[in-house]
Amino acid sequence: MAFFLCAAPVVAAEYSFSFVTNQPLFGGPVDGSGIFTTSDTPMTVGGETAFAVTSITGMVNGSAIAAPTGNYGNYFTTGGTFLDGSGLRFFTAAGNDIRFFFQDSVGRYRVNTFSPGSSSFVTAMSAPVLGAVPEPGTWATMILGFGAIGLSLRRSRQPSMVRARA
Repeated sequence: MAFFLCAAPVVAAEYSFSFVTNQPLFGGPVDGSGIFTTSDTPMTVGGETAFAVTSITGMVNGSAIAAPTGNYGNYFTTGGTFLDGSGLRFFTAAGNDIRFFFQDSVGRYRVNTFSPGSSSFVTAMSAPVLGAVPEPGTWATMILGFGAIGLSLRRSRQPSMVRARA
């Protein structure tokens, strides 16, 4: 008897992020939100599990993030922060060069923008993007379908009665 072991392929993960200025250092405030997409290959960086960020979508200060696919930095799934001191670098449609990182020396997230220049400590958070949950109508249709299949199987298993002639 042969057994086949099928494993689901590891797929890239998505993480939502957001940040908002809580202490401007110079220039105007900055806020943003969006989604990081990571590679499916874990690596160890500084003793923590990390995944390379391969794309970024979202908005910063009302301008869409215009980041082509690439390697922007690492997203950490273990440890106290989701970015390290190297952080991420990306651009917006308005031409802003954004640097988003965790500044170890002060234990805070920071965003620097160029054109126009600003620098702010920000309150930042991130969480995995969860898969969609089917709507109740989808569940009802699926349950009705299983019921119909079960009913048809039950009918096909009942012996047919044949009258015997005397």
